[in-house]
Amino acid sequence: MVKVFGIRHHGVGSALSLKKALEEMQPDCILIEGANDVESILHHVKNEELKPPVAILSYNPKNLEQASYLPFTAFSPEWIAMKYGFEHNISVQFMDLPQKNNFGLLEEKKKEKQIQIDEKEASPKNSEIQNDPLGYMAKIAGYEDSERWWEVTFEQREGHSETFDAILELMSSLRAEVGNNESRETLLREAFMRKVLRKAQKEFENIAVVCGAWHAPVLDKVKDFKASDDNKILRGLPKTTIKYTWIPWSYDRISKSSGYGAGIISPAWYELLFYNRNDAVITWMIQVAQLLRKEDLDASSAHVIEAVRLAETLAALREQSVAGMSELYEAAKTIFCEGDSSKMELIEKKLIVGDIMGAVPDTIPIIPLQQDIEKQIKTTRLSKYRNSLEEMERELDLREEKQLMASHLLHRLHLLDIPWGTIQAKKGYSSQRTQGDFKEYWSLKWLPDFAINIIEAGILGNTVEEAAINKIKQQSQQIEHLKHISTLIKYSLKAHLPTVIDDLMYIFQKTAALTTDISILMESLPGIVEAIKYANTRQIDISSLKKQLEHIIPRIGIGLPMACTSLSEEAAEEMFELITQSDYQIQLINNDDYKEIWLSSLEKTANTPSVHFILKGAATRILYDKKTWDFDT
Repeated sequence: MVKVFGIRHHGVGSALSLKKALEEMQPDCILIEGANDVESILHHVKNEELKPPVAILSYNPKNLEQASYLPFTAFSPEWIAMKYGFEHNISVQFMDLPQKNNFGLLEEKKKEKQIQIDEKEASPKNSEIQNDPLGYMAKIAGYEDSERWWEVTFEQREGHSETFDAILELMSSLRAEVGNNESRETLLREAFMRKVLRKAQKEFENIAVVCGAWHAPVLDKVKDFKASDDNKILRGLPKTTIKYTWIPWSYDRISKSSGYGAGIISPAWYELLFYNRNDAVITWMIQVAQLLRKEDLDASSAHVIEAVRLAETLAALREQSVAGMSELYEAAKTIFCEGDSSKMELIEKKLIVGDIMGAVPDTIPIIPLQQDIEKQIKTTRLSKYRNSLEEMERELDLREEKQLMASHLLHRLHLLDIPWGTIQAKKGYSSQRTQGDFKEYWSLKWLPDFAINIIEAGILGNTVEEAAINKIKQQSQQIEHLKHISTLIKYSLKAHLPTVIDDLMYIFQKTAALTTDISILMESLPGIVEAIKYANTRQIDISSLKKQLEHIIPRIGIGLPMACTSLSEEAAEEMFELITQSDYQIQLINNDDYKEIWLSSLEKTANTPSVHFILKGAATRILYDKKTWDFDT
């Protein structure tokens, strides 16, 4: 016997219904919609330390732009099916088209968008039901969008195994009405799923098929499709090499607002429905009150009672068995927030979307670079920032060994395009005023998406230090602009990569010697000056970098007046920015000889007739502020 369960990915009602259905059916094999070639890592679901939300990351190691995430929550029907299967020692298999073929098809970049099984052109969709079948059903039922209709009709209701019979009947009718107008991708996937199902039928008696509702009819009636036809369209599919692993995921990335195609509006609410459906409404409102109280906002028990009543009344008026997110949102906004949408932003983030991140056990294989990152995070005592989805602030005192190591780690990760931390200015100060301080102020937020960035960086080395050094070397060979080289020197110092400094200094010296454009020399000043200030406060020897200033600043002083002549309006504005920036940098260096050279150059610039009036004004104002010129005499 084959029983097909058409579900909504991450649908809480689907999950509850599926759990009951599997208990009633007691299958000896469960086939699940998921890439067939990642099946070898499914056994990790048995590990209690693998805590959803988590995702299977599949990627092409030769082309990391090709990566795919398959996320699961505790209330995802596929997760329920896997847990049930492993707990009852049942065969659990993924049945969808392998990722190696999906990535191969991406490489082909087929222009054809629609295909029939007989390879004839599909007839164009010209009716409302053909363009959006579920949207059509939603409209008939009085809903503006299919997501809301599906949620009310199936996901908010008490779970019943009979629900799947209704879904199958509905989808069969819709697919019959729409006709054979599926995309090539859908046809290939469904052909492969039928192929896996036929193979399973030869080995098992009772097979449960868990798939997206739209695919249910073509799997339920597998006998209506010839195996030879399915094999024909699957023959010769391109394929690539893939690797895969489990990674932590988050509710934020599962939410529809993230852009995830199978996303849901309210992951946090779905979790509450899954674990505590009977008291979900009052529990959610209590959580709203607790959240607002933490922000010193008025939220009493009376608010909770009135909000629950309003949500349940709205649900009754809309003929719903339980209040949904729309009713909860409206009630909370009305009772707690008095119509103020700004207060709802906090509620939406915490209690609608949710700030939950999953966990992956250390026993699951990961690449060496990720192992080193995790080790250093623990060593530098940044674990709590790694395990939180909240944006958190961290002040680092660079005179403390562990905190200095944390700074080096964050700077190195930034070099590797893993922007976990963003450096901030101290409150009340500009970022320039704090750049020579012994403290750094970071804003930290870890994103699940960093998984693919780590894999990409792993090509450069097995440790963070090695990968960062190779990244600097790689970039230094590709750039010629003096400004970019000086920036690399600055980043290398902050990331504590002394082995590359000498090479970068040689490139800088050679490039500076060949540079005749004064504006380019001026553009390089911020990076060099900041690097020197940073090195001075941390007692790093960069005497060679200071020597470069002995050549650069005199050259700027000599060339500035001529560089400011005969400029267009736009070019003059750009030079104005460079002059004000260079003045600030030279003041930071605090060298009397450099100041004298600079002020003398500004005086010549102000007195040169063909200099643009904007630049004359800039030079004059700086000289006046420095009390070099006295206009009263």
